[in-house]
Amino acid sequence: MDELYARVSSTTKQALYQFMKNQDISFLNYHFDHYFQFCVQENNIQVLPHHFSNHKIEGLTVVDELGTSFSYERENTKVKQNFTLCHELGHFILKHEGFYFSESVDNQEDILEREANIFSAIVLMPDIVLLSKIYYNCDTFQRVQDSLGVSKQAFYFRLLDLLRDNFPNRENEIKAAIDSYIIGSNTSIHHLFHKIKDQVIDEFNQYQPSFVSQIEKKVSEVDFITSQEFPELIHQENWDLIKESSPDLKIWLIYNKGKTVAYVWNSKKLSDSEARKKAELQLLLM
Repeated sequence: MDELYARVSSTTKQALYQFMKNQDISFLNYHFDHYFQFCVQENNIQVLPHHFSNHKIEGLTVVDELGTSFSYERENTKVKQNFTLCHELGHFILKHEGFYFSESVDNQEDILEREANIFSAIVLMPDIVLLSKIYYNCDTFQRVQDSLGVSKQAFYFRLLDLLRDNFPNRENEIKAAIDSYIIGSNTSIHHLFHKIKDQVIDEFNQYQPSFVSQIEKKVSEVDFITSQEFPELIHQENWDLIKESSPDLKIWLIYNKGKTVAYVWNSKKLSDSEARKKAELQLLLM
């Protein structure tokens, strides 16, 4: 596989897999829209439809003094719109230099457009999700295609790229396996995925949930946690990160007789005094 694919694939998975770890995203229920909406909201990106009578421009990214906006052809099919939205996000996440990008039938060979296409395909159909659905869940081609909101052509070429990357010089075998999978036989494609499953899993497991996402997840479950469970809470440089992550999270610290407890609580569920009482009890038990 060419160097361009390897580089963009690596960059895309760094961002996507960290998000999936932080959010504890289910592989079998994965849909690109979770990541897309997160990125759009986090970066105040405007998303809107457009229409050109000849459908020549599939998508647009515009960066100006008002911020960043993506637009997509409103009369395209839903699966094409999905690909376009992820393509435009690719320009943003890959930090392409420029103020205007247009996805059209005339510029598919442009290097930045190729990079955005690779990004889009991986966000729509991540390696770890394909492994889970095809190999472990034994889903059919049609079922995977429908669940991920992609076209038959996009799914075909995604499988081709993924398997080529792992099995160079085995083009005919790969194409035969994909063709068999499309018509309902998954034996050959299972055999190929079996050989790469450990590598795909190891790559995903290089990423761990961020400290803040672990805190958010735990507090959402139990409303109150302390530095007994998360010693990093003692370090006040982490406090601003936690406060910024959610307006509902509060953090404080109490100490007595040389012992210290930092604590975080959900202010919608516990009052300040209730949280303090819990922390004081924790201190007594230390």
